[in-house]
Amino acid sequence: MGNLIKYEWRKQRMTRILILACLLAFVVLFVAGTVLRNDTLVAVSILIMTFAGMFGILYVGIENIVILNRDLKTKQSYMLWMVPHSTYEILASKIIAGILQMAFVFMAFFIAGAATLTITAASDGSLGEFLRAVREFFERGVNIQVDWGLVFGMCLLCLIAWMNVMVVGFLAVILTRTVLLNTKFGGVIAVILFFVINFVIDRIYIILGQLFDLAPISGWGGIGLFDYVFYIVMTVLVYLLVGWIADRKLSI
Repeated sequence: MGNLIKYEWRKQRMTRILILACLLAFVVLFVAGTVLRNDTLVAVSILIMTFAGMFGILYVGIENIVILNRDLKTKQSYMLWMVPHSTYEILASKIIAGILQMAFVFMAFFIAGAATLTITAASDGSLGEFLRAVREFFERGVNIQVDWGLVFGMCLLCLIAWMNVMVVGFLAVILTRTVLLNTKFGGVIAVILFFVINFVIDRIYIILGQLFDLAPISGWGGIGLFDYVFYIVMTVLVYLLVGWIADRKLSI
């Protein structure tokens, strides 16, 4: 399993290099604006860095789907399905690699953002004031009693929902490249299937949500248990379906 994750991680190496190169360019632009006392240049670099971070995390979140589609289209999948691991292990390694990739990009932009804020404060000779302001901000956050249960619950729900989106993407790609006989416009059909399947899942969520009015989880900001149960069950079902199709259509 570890080797499979490393394999998928290596396949995304170029993306990480490009993201880090762009991030370095933004930081250099920011430092240049700081040294030249050009507020416009500093503001533009921060704005670009923010949007680049959001886009980067969004892209790497779906990159495994793109890679799976490319592998199947170029016949590279044959080597992957010949390894002495089950189909479900291969799919799980792709999901884990995607999570690690998103965490890597998030941390890279987070560190860069913290560094730019520190440089800004230091360049104005107000690093001490900046640090005190940060401390006061967190102290006020404690005083107003931030609902950390809600924050944790939302983050967990977003992670589960994102995993569901990924396995739905896998299903759309596998169906297009196997059951639908790898049609000429497979990429377009896969995108359409992706949205159709997600639409169906949303409809099921609404219908079942009206039938099961479960109480919210205590201490988790009032998030309903149904949300977690539903997306976990749907993720597992779709994951098993993808593995079942891949076992019969891709394994050799």
